[in-house]
Amino acid sequence: MTTTQTIAAPLTGQQTRHHLLSGRADVEDFVARRLAHARAVEASIHAFACLDEGLVTRQAEHLKAALLRGEPPGALFGVPVAIKDIIDTVDFPTACGSPIHAGRQAGADATVVRRLRDAGAVIFGKTVTTEFATLHPGPTRNPNDLAHTPGGSSSGSAAAVAAGVVPVALGTQTNGSMLRPASFCGIYGYKPSTGLLPRTGVFPQSPTLDQVGVFARCIEDLAWVAELMAGDDGHDSSTRGVTPRPLLSVCRAVPPTTPRFCFIKTPWWSQVDDEARAACEAFIDLMQGLVTVVDMPAIAEQAVPWLGIVNEAELACALQHEYRHHADALSPGLRRRVERGMAMPVLDYLIAKNAMPRVTHAFDGHFERFDAILCPAALGSAPKGLASTGNPVMQTVWSFCGLPALSLPLLELSRGLPLGVQAVGSRHSDDRLFRDARWLVQEFLDRSAVRS
Repeated sequence: MTTTQTIAAPLTGQQTRHHLLSGRADVEDFVARRLAHARAVEASIHAFACLDEGLVTRQAEHLKAALLRGEPPGALFGVPVAIKDIIDTVDFPTACGSPIHAGRQAGADATVVRRLRDAGAVIFGKTVTTEFATLHPGPTRNPNDLAHTPGGSSSGSAAAVAAGVVPVALGTQTNGSMLRPASFCGIYGYKPSTGLLPRTGVFPQSPTLDQVGVFARCIEDLAWVAELMAGDDGHDSSTRGVTPRPLLSVCRAVPPTTPRFCFIKTPWWSQVDDEARAACEAFIDLMQGLVTVVDMPAIAEQAVPWLGIVNEAELACALQHEYRHHADALSPGLRRRVERGMAMPVLDYLIAKNAMPRVTHAFDGHFERFDAILCPAALGSAPKGLASTGNPVMQTVWSFCGLPALSLPLLELSRGLPLGVQAVGSRHSDDRLFRDARWLVQEFLDRSAVRS
């Protein structure tokens, strides 16, 4: 097994800020060391579509100068954050993983990027995405084993965090593009409830389904960064009336009662590989008394074809210009998806879209009995090779319903490859999901230590 040079225990985002403001480190020197580490591992993992060291260094210089002038440091002072290459940045180009948009310069930052900058983050380059955040893989490799995929479409962001280049990175999820890479790379991943994080300035592959998400090396960083980006921006209608929520403080709180979890093996349990099934059964056994195995509502299985209909119809709309003027520059697979979307009967699209609340409400009984739903975050460890980014089916239902979900890096399979446990909360319960998942992680570690 070949791995990147150093993955061991870099600072989290919150530790980074404390480190820089405690006087133990200079922000310019710290960022220079991060850039040196990026150079050391980038030749192996290919996480970045654009990493302009001059732009990164100048951000650190400006932060240092502002601090010397006595300006109060932002909440993310000096924290390096990598950005998926479908999210607009005014300085780094945004090419959406396609030669069609190579070198494209956005006129403004995406709302989430602007809010990160305003909080003092260092935007640490643009990370590799699959072509227009769909299925055609990029060159990124899994830092845990370079012979394996990191997943898609947020491949570069997940790999950059897993390799210790940055403590935090942004990705997006339409079907399974946050939590599958998080599972494959052995880090924490978060897909929020629909409408929590604004998508203004993000390539609209499928506006009904797309969500901005966060990768990090600890669960508190997910809550911290998401809180700073959340809320109505006056442009994304899905966020209308949404105000920032105290995600971090609730995440850190002790649950008022012992959380209750159910584990759903899902209708796709037979597709989960034998080793992953055994690891999940062992997890259920270890968490006895806290985790109850239950069934998934029958209607939820229909979410797979329905999500495909909604996604392909909206993808065809999003890529009309590229298809009509640059079809030869699209991968054959993406051209076929666009053509299927263009031929999609309007009635099929409306039926699928109108089914979303029905599938969501089918889980109301689960959330009346349990604080969160658990299931595998993937069908197994990261597939070998780069030809495929893996199957997203374990995220499909939750993406279709717009429910908040986390990938928790709790399980390890053969060759040291990780498998995440996926935790899903009820709609708009992101804060409580963070709190209960953080408690679950600690309980898992405590029980594992006793058993070992």
